[in-house]
Formats: sequence, structure tokens, C-alpha cells
Amino acid sequence: MSLAALARKTWRENRLFSVLLELTYRCNLDCVFCYNDRSLRGVALTLDDYRRLLADLERMGAFQVVLSGGEPLAHPDFFAIGTEARARGFVVRVKSNGHALKREVARRLRREVDPFVVEVSLHGATAATHERQTRVPGSFDTLLVNLELAQEAGLRLRLNSTLTCWNEGEVEAMFALADGLTVPLSFDPDLSIRDDGDRSPLALAPSPEGLLRLFRVLRERAEAAGADPGTTAKTGAVREAARRDALRPAADDGLPAPGDGKHCGAGSSTVAIDPYGNVYPCVAWRIPSGNLHDASIEEIWRGSPALAQVRTTTSEIPGRLAAQGGVSEKTGFCPGAAWAQFHDPFEVPPGVVARKEAVDEAFRAGPLLPVRQP
Repeated sequence: MSLAALARKTWRENRLFSVLLELTYRCNLDCVFCYNDRSLRGVALTLDDYRRLLADLERMGAFQVVLSGGEPLAHPDFFAIGTEARARGFVVRVKSNGHALKREVARRLRREVDPFVVEVSLHGATAATHERQTRVPGSFDTLLVNLELAQEAGLRLRLNSTLTCWNEGEVEAMFALADGLTVPLSFDPDLSIRDDGDRSPLALAPSPEGLLRLFRVLRERAEAAGADPGTTAKTGAVREAARRDALRPAADDGLPAPGDGKHCGAGSSTVAIDPYGNVYPCVAWRIPSGNLHDASIEEIWRGSPALAQVRTTTSEIPGRLAAQGGVSEKTGFCPGAAWAQFHDPFEVPPGVVARKEAVDEAFRAGPLLPVRQP
């Protein structure tokens, strides 16, 4: 069975496929648009709690465990948790800002956890832009050194970047930087409000010209990758695949493309768990659905009324979006982000419409025209 077919099966049958663990909200950077609610308090999960959780997930047949934060490497039991996840056969992904990936840390990570991929945040092609967003002087040079050390250690890397009005003018240079490192780079064109309801990160949203610039670069790169002098069909197929990827919401990162019947796998194949054991349908859709101090993940998965409601909602979204006209379920719409902004998982945020318009223009058939500088 292919990975995509497996994912569709988990969605249809409500089988847990991927779990994101926010191990800690501590971080050695102070990114201006970070969505974590650092004021959140509770009883933190212990190492024994994580071991029980991973044992339960193995018994449930879960496929992937994502170690995130904050900065997951700041958790005192990070390596014990990662080693346990690896020993139980999960596909392990690590989401890090890269600031702590010194030589010995990188070697230990490769030796003890051997993650499928380490996803590292890049915020600009220059120190000025990167550090404007991280608010930590020297973090850009530290990141570049650590990326090379991580590669030397044998870690598989990917760069992730949130597109903002501050870095949108450096898209080409950021891709050039990533290409020079032979590391793939992905952009998230959407900013989220903070988990405490603070909407200030939305002020950093990219301009329409910045969105268009990103998607034109993605089209150019897709066409270059699919170039075949004798076959225009191949280039067209690669372009369409790039267009679909450009429209996928960031909450689906690391998951196969959606299947039929449900908009996404929130609460149907995925959950996110915060440092205090609170379970949510996904990292974006933060409806409290249970707590691991009160029940096991299996009990929450099978018995949570909140998860049941989310599963119903994701089945209704395709029809509801189609009825709105001009907005389909494949436009980068994330019901979790909609719920966070409007407390309505069916409300389409303006950013989704802006993304669709930029993608439609960038991927329209015909030669590319220069984008007007913002």
C-alpha cells in the first residue's frame, strides 16, 4: 500500500497516523510571529508519561511522530524521548530552529534518534532580515554554521520559512542559499494568530506582490526541474504538481495529499499534544479534546466528543466551500486557522483568497511576466 493510500485509509477509518508533540515552549530564539502561548501553564508531561504515550501509539498503529516546540532540543528529555520513538519504529521528524545544532548535538541526534528529517527554520537570506524576525543577534551566522555541521553529521535536512512582508524580497536569494547547501526549502505564505488570541503576527503578512513573487519563483523552479525539450506534457505535469503544493495549508505539512470525503485529517488521522498533555485535532485547530493526565491517548482518540465533532466538520467542509463559489477545498484553506481567527471552521480568511489569486496568476499558462516590486 502506498503512503498516500495509507493516509486516505486512516482518514476514512479514523486511524491515528501522525502525532505532533510540542515538547516545550522554551526557545533560544524569540521569533516575532511565533504562535506559541508561552503563558500557558499546567502539569508538564514526564519522561514516563511520554514513554506510556509512545507505547500506546505503537499499539494503535501510528506511523509518524513529530518532535516540535518551542525548540524541542531545549527539553531535558529530548534525546530519551527521541530514542524511544525510534526504538518503537516510528518515522521521527524534528522541527528545530537550528540554533542548538552544534557539532556534538548534531552527531548525537544522528546517532541516537536518526530522524527521517530535521526541519530547520530560515527567516531570510541576510543576517539583517533573519535576525529581525528571530530577535537574536548572531542567529543567522550561527544557523549557517550549524547547518553545515548537521550535514557533516549525516542528518537529513529541510529548510522551512514563513513568508512575511520583511523577507518577501529575498525569496530568490533564500532559494539560492538553500540550493548552495543542497537542502530543500519550503515556504509557508500564511501567518497565524497566537494561541492566546493575539492577532499581531497578522500584521507581518506578505503583500500581494510578495505572494505573486513567491509563486512565480516556484513555477520557474518547477518548470526548470521538469524541462524536457521533447515533451511539453512533462513540464505541464510538474507545473500542476507545484501549483497543488503551493495551495496546500501548512497544517498538512508532512502528510500525503488529501483524499476524497474529508477536507483534511485533523482529528481523523492526526493530533497535536502540548507540553501539558492537552490533545488537539491538529497543531492549528486547537480545540481541547482531552488531557493525557486524565485519560490515555487511545481513550481520547476513541471517546472525545470534540474529536468526533471535528471529524464531522472536516466531512462537511468540501461541500460548504464549493457552495461559496470560487473557493474550493484545494485553495490552502485550513479550518484550524479559520477557527483560530473567527471561531468558525467554515469562514475563509482573506489570506486564503489572496493566496489563491496569486497562485492562479503565477501558474496561468503562458510566459511569465516580471512581478512589480513591492
